[in-house]
Amino acid sequence: MLYDKLKGNNKIPFHMPGHKRNTELLGDNFPYEIDITEIDGFDNLHSPDGLIKSIEDKAEKIYSAKNSFLLVNGSTVGILAGIAAVLERGDTALIARNCHKSVYNAIELIGAKAEYILPDTDEYGIFKAVNNSKLELKIPQIKPKLIVVTSPTYEGVNSDIKGICDIAHKYNIPVLVDAAHGAHITDCAKYADIAVMSLHKTLPALTQCALAHVNGNLVSAEAFRIKLSVFETSSPSYVLMASVENCLDFMLGNETRFKKFINEKHKLVGNLIELKHLKAVEYDDITKLVIFTGYSDISGIELADKLRVFYNIEVEMACENYVVLILTVCDNFDDYKTLETALKNIDNSLSLSEFNHSLNIKLPEKAYGFNVGNTELIDFNFSSGRICAEYIWAYPPGIPILTPGEVITQSEINYILKQIKSNVNIQSTGNKLPENIYVKCL
Repeated sequence: MLYDKLKGNNKIPFHMPGHKRNTELLGDNFPYEIDITEIDGFDNLHSPDGLIKSIEDKAEKIYSAKNSFLLVNGSTVGILAGIAAVLERGDTALIARNCHKSVYNAIELIGAKAEYILPDTDEYGIFKAVNNSKLELKIPQIKPKLIVVTSPTYEGVNSDIKGICDIAHKYNIPVLVDAAHGAHITDCAKYADIAVMSLHKTLPALTQCALAHVNGNLVSAEAFRIKLSVFETSSPSYVLMASVENCLDFMLGNETRFKKFINEKHKLVGNLIELKHLKAVEYDDITKLVIFTGYSDISGIELADKLRVFYNIEVEMACENYVVLILTVCDNFDDYKTLETALKNIDNSLSLSEFNHSLNIKLPEKAYGFNVGNTELIDFNFSSGRICAEYIWAYPPGIPILTPGEVITQSEINYILKQIKSNVNIQSTGNKLPENIYVKCL
């Protein structure tokens, strides 16, 4: 294994990195002793033919992929490379509107155009799967060169990837799946032309560890590799690459643990049926649990605060009407009882309330492409009717509410201000909200 070879490396390091693996001087709080550069015998991420290639081969077998690539800059770098490998300036991508902002950034960077398909929302205001029938109707109208969808979503909703790919491939259009939250789903890369997944989100891997898979004949694996070398660091971390291999080996050797995790998760959800005001919502993804607060007199933000302050529980994400928790095979399953007790105690202190669905579910009017030209900074409260010149999103999960080139409406102003007032983490490219926003000059 790469990790074992790193641990056994005792050559005198007249090379990067500058810490020279001197744990006697620096201490062992950080893994200096296995942090190296591309020295002889350790392969090269951008042209692998040895240790690193064997890790990619292992990933290909686990995920039934034709070509797999190690990523050490997270899923974002895989999305950037994947889109760049397919699109050229002026091309159009058809993307699900609930895609991560890295998808938009890649399209803008290339000088391509984006058209959207907006998934419907369910009774909780959460995006459902991409509607395949609507997708098939849009393709002849838009004639995209690439289709991009997110599956599973941040809340755990899976789209019918095989069905989407079957539709797209009838028109010889490749499909890129942002499966950042789906690394634990071993068949999620099987049908997509490009699938990108973050091992670190739901599996035992260090932060930034990810994989990309390229399948079929519509996308060149070599083109993807070339673009990856543009966007990914030329000084990759061997610590992270060793973590990828360790994670893959864990997946291969812990079937019993995965089964226990699934059973414990289902047991927890079953026990939460007793909640009277809060509601435990489980979608397709076994690692996600949504606790909906919309029918109670507490917000998702307030629920997250109570869990943190009184029960020492930190959730993945909190928004106006729900929180998202990530549960994984590496959990201490005794903590599930702590979570259950906390939610039941909080639930008993609440009152019922009427749910006001406030999610902005209409596509904004698009007046320009992402490049709007000259911009000016104005008062956000008086920006209705102007052309947005920046991205605005809630983080997490990083899905744009507005993008450059879209017309700002009073409804969107009210929605964004309400989220900010509710302590939702609203961010913008210009970092001037809620007071100001960059718009296209008149």
